Amino acid sequence: MAEKSMELTEFLSRTYGFQVQDIWAAKRGFYGETWKVRAKEADYFVKIDYWTHHMESYQASLPVIQYMTQQGISFIPQVVKTKDGELSGRFNQGVAAVFAYVQGELYENPGVEQLYGKMAQVYQLRPEGIAMDRETFGTEIADDFQRLQNAQGLPEQVAAALKEKQRVISGYMERLKFFSAQCSQDMGNFHITHGDVGGNCILNGERLSIVDWDGVKYAPVERDAWILLCEWRHLEKVNAILKENNIEYRLRQERLGYYCYSFFFHYLGEYLRSMLNAREEKQKQDLAEKCMDYLQNSWIFRQLARADLF
Repeated sequence: MAEKSMELTEFLSRTYGFQVQDIWAAKRGFYGETWKVRAKEADYFVKIDYWTHHMESYQASLPVIQYMTQQGISFIPQVVKTKDGELSGRFNQGVAAVFAYVQGELYENPGVEQLYGKMAQVYQLRPEGIAMDRETFGTEIADDFQRLQNAQGLPEQVAAALKEKQRVISGYMERLKFFSAQCSQDMGNFHITHGDVGGNCILNGERLSIVDWDGVKYAPVERDAWILLCEWRHLEKVNAILKENNIEYRLRQERLGYYCYSFFFHYLGEYLRSMLNAREEKQKQDLAEKCMDYLQNSWIFRQLARADLF
């Protein structure tokens, strides 16, 4: 770790011109490494993504984050440019980006009014000319899962658990296709969405910040709100907040259903892909344990049971 911090210090000096005074590992984010940096100029947060399958989306998110902060969104940490004006740099075969450091603690259960009151400011933006992944309501994510589950190199216990749940997972695929067909008939009412907004908040006193926009996408609000499926009163609160912010839209059942099944395969696919790309056996086994817990005890099954009623 000491050697890595020295390498990173040299990288930040060379690429960003920072006069680093202290640097230590942080505990934020699933992908790669995260660091807090205290420099003479300010404090910074550094996120380095080494996952080949994720680096492209990570880099693509940075111009969108820059756009949002330039539009006055103050609860998103700003991206810090390199000396050459770039939004990221290459570090040890990974992509490194630097953000203004946000003080506070991870806060995973913000109130609906607090969270969506802020997100409504993002939904009001019209990102014309900003390159961004756009929702298609496709089913490729399920096809990707099928490919991954048959790949060589998955831990035996994960392969066995997937086989045991094959019938259930096949049912989820059919439901995803059903909602995909419904949703693809209307490609309107899209906004900048986070994709995991409730689990990526930092609270400092009464100040709430929203971080980790790696999965940013131009999509309907349901992409953020589906997580509230089991609390219909919370979904109605989101509808009220949208109306208060002059966003004439109400959450739609078929889109909530689509995202519930889509994200089931998204999370599962991320576990499988990460295990296949793991550089060390310990890392692979740690991911296997998390994947097994996801397949057996995940919170998402409650949402899926609700979506099964649609």
